[in-house]
Amino acid sequence: MNDLACIRLFDEREAAADERLRPIADWISGHVARPHPDLGRRGAVCPFVPLSQRLGLIRFALATPPVADEAGLKAATSALKAHWLAMEPRGGPHAIDKTIVLVLPGLPEDVVVRVHNRLKPEFVGDGMMLGEFFPDHPGPGLHNPAFRPLHSDTPLLVARSMVANDLPFLTERRYPAERRAGFVAAFLEHQSSASAATRRRAREELELARGEMGRCPFLQ
Repeated sequence: MNDLACIRLFDEREAAADERLRPIADWISGHVARPHPDLGRRGAVCPFVPLSQRLGLIRFALATPPVADEAGLKAATSALKAHWLAMEPRGGPHAIDKTIVLVLPGLPEDVVVRVHNRLKPEFVGDGMMLGEFFPDHPGPGLHNPAFRPLHSDTPLLVARSMVANDLPFLTERRYPAERRAGFVAAFLEHQSSASAATRRRAREELELARGEMGRCPFLQ
């Protein structure tokens, strides 16, 4: 079985007609793509989703066969990345607006956490983001620590493009210095059009992480 065959993709219309995916599609439209009073800022919970929906660039995915363990999730996540890279548009201004949501019904959250932690560097290295969602996810909101934006009733892994606003998510102090340094180096490589202030902040974060590692500061 090749990488692409490990998961099957559904567009929003197909997801709405599938009983396994309909609750996730409804949650994205009714929650993720809308404002929330506890978010701490204006706009949708995920500011990228409304445009992705308007452009028809959200896909939902199910593993075939269903994921039952860590090895299966690694294979499905590799397929998720391969599908995202192959999905159109592969260039132009809207290439950053495509999103694939891998739906993992019944999978234990510790499996999701371990695989996400292991494979996220591969995604970031290719200019992508890999998000993890599961019931009662403890991750706090960026603008309101009491908000829990990563809670989902069903475990999910989500692939999307890295954007300039992702720098705070790549420099969280929960990551060890070596991982933060790798993430920020990838950010600087892939976000060359980010604002001067954002790139300056990224260089400062990279210098800080490398300093924690006992290495020479970033001089670029």
